[in-house]
Amino acid sequence: MLTQLSERSARPGTGARAARRALRAEKAQLLRWRRLVRARLDLAVAAFAPPDTLGAMSWELVPSAQMKLPTPHDLLAAIRLPSEADQVALMRQLRELDRRLAEYGAEIDAALESSTHQIVHELASPEAVSTTEPGDTR
Repeated sequence: MLTQLSERSARPGTGARAARRALRAEKAQLLRWRRLVRARLDLAVAAFAPPDTLGAMSWELVPSAQMKLPTPHDLLAAIRLPSEADQVALMRQLRELDRRLAEYGAEIDAALESSTHQIVHELASPEAVSTTEPGDTR
């Protein structure tokens, strides 16, 4: 995908700004996928080793909150997923997916930086500066 974006930005008529827009959109999608993979990993870990029960240590500190707190059963039911044959394998798979997404993200970041430098270079080039003097009404 990055190679395609780099090749597209090198073609005439497709500027660094278009490439940068495409890269930013790709990065937004990448970040969303990474959040989803991490959330799924958190759920897999929680199903294997659930968090401690809420409220057990704070009853005396916030007694009025007891009635508002969901039961431990309700909380566990909310995070449980259908049982998978091998939770450890699932966690390894999710970590590997996240690692691969992170590597792709590093390439996206490098391409974004490159396109930004290209835009700055184009803006700083003598051709980008107007040849008319201030106040000249040609």
